[in-house]
Amino acid sequence: MLIHLGGTRLLGLLLTMDARQGADLTGLIRPRLTLPIHYDDYRGMKSPLSDFLTECRDRSLAGVQTLGGGEAFDLTPG
Repeated sequence: MLIHLGGTRLLGLLLTMDARQGADLTGLIRPRLTLPIHYDDYRGMKSPLSDFLTECRDRSLAGVQTLGGGEAFDLTPG
């Protein structure tokens, strides 16, 4: 699952999930792999990736993997 995070709001509207919402969705879907994306692309992001990782760890949600900027990941089914 590619999950858009950062807790971004624009004109009061939520554009990307915050850490709690992202962990809620990850726990609901329970994908084999979760790749957080767009969590630090803009200055308006209020919920850091570390908060999401903590939420997932506290809830024992497995399969979360992070990528560095520009890093590639092979999504080919194996």
